[in-house]
Amino acid sequence: MKKFLDIAGSLLTEIENSKTNLSIWIISFLALISIRLLIIRFLTESWAKVPLAKKDLWFFYEFSHTFLFFLITYLLFLIILKKLLKLSIKKVSNILLFGYIIILTPPVTDHIISKGKGFWSFYEFDNLYGLLIRFFTFFGSTPESGMTYGVRIGVAISLLFIFIYGYAKTKKVLASLKLLLVSYVIFFILGTLPSWIAILVQGASKGFLSVDAIDTAQMFLSPPSIFSREVGDTLSAISVKMSLVLTPVLIPTILLSFYSEYFEKIKLFMKNIRVAQIFLHVGMLLTGIGLAMIFSPSDWDLNFFNALAILIAIQAVVLSWITSIVVNDIFDQKIDEISNSSRPLVLKKFSVVEYQVIGIVSFVLAILSAYTISTKVALFLVVYQSLAWLYSAAPFRLKKFTVISTFISSVALIIIMFCGFILVSPTQTITNLPQSIILLLLISLTISLPVKDLKDIKGDAKDKIRTIPVVFGEYWGKVIIASGIFLSFILSVFFLNEFQLLWWAALFGGISFWVVLYSNQNKYITHRNINWWLLSILFAYTVILIFTVFV
Repeated sequence: MKKFLDIAGSLLTEIENSKTNLSIWIISFLALISIRLLIIRFLTESWAKVPLAKKDLWFFYEFSHTFLFFLITYLLFLIILKKLLKLSIKKVSNILLFGYIIILTPPVTDHIISKGKGFWSFYEFDNLYGLLIRFFTFFGSTPESGMTYGVRIGVAISLLFIFIYGYAKTKKVLASLKLLLVSYVIFFILGTLPSWIAILVQGASKGFLSVDAIDTAQMFLSPPSIFSREVGDTLSAISVKMSLVLTPVLIPTILLSFYSEYFEKIKLFMKNIRVAQIFLHVGMLLTGIGLAMIFSPSDWDLNFFNALAILIAIQAVVLSWITSIVVNDIFDQKIDEISNSSRPLVLKKFSVVEYQVIGIVSFVLAILSAYTISTKVALFLVVYQSLAWLYSAAPFRLKKFTVISTFISSVALIIIMFCGFILVSPTQTITNLPQSIILLLLISLTISLPVKDLKDIKGDAKDKIRTIPVVFGEYWGKVIIASGIFLSFILSVFFLNEFQLLWWAALFGGISFWVVLYSNQNKYITHRNINWWLLSILFAYTVILIFTVFV
């Protein structure tokens, strides 16, 4: 036995030290997912039962569910193995990637055991007591569905592999058994995840001990819809709904898996994401959702899955903004050396290649997240990203031109609002969105957004970026920007045709004018924190506007 473990340990060390990089990992992982989907396609009857009109949608959600499930599982085991075995992320990643070949076996095993009839493989549904029994009986006594023979055999082989790996690294049986137990707990929770979600969501009203397998089945196997839009049928229900569950989990899991090894880089990058702009973007998205509820109402309720859809939309928007930051920082290095010396590329804490990888990954995850909830939202975010590229990147670099730069930024933000409107609107169009609101936002944002350029005056001047503060100087630039913001508040009265708001618009517009004009003249209001002041003022005015106009 000892000789066998020594040989296994030598082989594992060779796998750990394989020469891989992120590109190789991505291609290899996607290859495994693709092969698994093809195996399922040819060995099961699910594809044949899907109506022709819904085959593309079925395949996307089948892919997204499979991709998300196995990627999150991979990352969770990456965290556990790193922590318990105290190994580098590269070594553990290589071992896991090699071991992931096992995901190809369950559908083949089920096909063989069932003699070609196949088993229905998904998750185990049960109540709390039933889940406890299943935990101690290796998923229970129903291997013909849910956690099938093939899945259980795959889990058993994976656990054996993990135990051998743990022993090869620690030479301690107890440590290896601890790793084995933790790994089984992860497998079990993932294999019964819908049941836990149903218990948590419905338990508060029904009683946690009263939620059973039928409740879980009704929650996850009923025809799926996002707000008032059907996105599949009963055949794709579990894939659609689990995609909605897993999508918001992915980014926190990615950050957690890299946190310990790349703490300083993650911390520095997170400090650079311009939180005020994230609030503005999320605010525009929620504004779109609110406007859809007013001008394009439909019969829907804010249930668990609709709440997840909003959360996913927020995630997609934030990732899109992060992608635009990456592009901007890469092309703004000359400016940032003068105006923003604490940014990652200026500090040389990231290479340009690393930054490019972050940008590409953020863009892909943004579009995939958006596509999970709406094809049109995904397409709008592609347009948003295209505008961000034209704004920052050579040869266009439209940010060089006064007014044009802020007009492009305004259109980009309005597109984010469209995403929220389309997500909730039953027609998935902006037809019912009043043009007066669109025009108001376009004008107001165009004449107000130059406030973000105040902190970059010296850097913009050196790089020949013709912002209003550069063209007119700091003082007159502030006067022009402050006047534009004041005018935006006043315009809201006329475009919305609500003259009872005039006093409030003048009050908040006047406060905003004063904040901009006297910024950088004291320690409380600076060019770097002015966005927070203005967002706070805008929020207060928006609350009053909503209660005045719509309530």
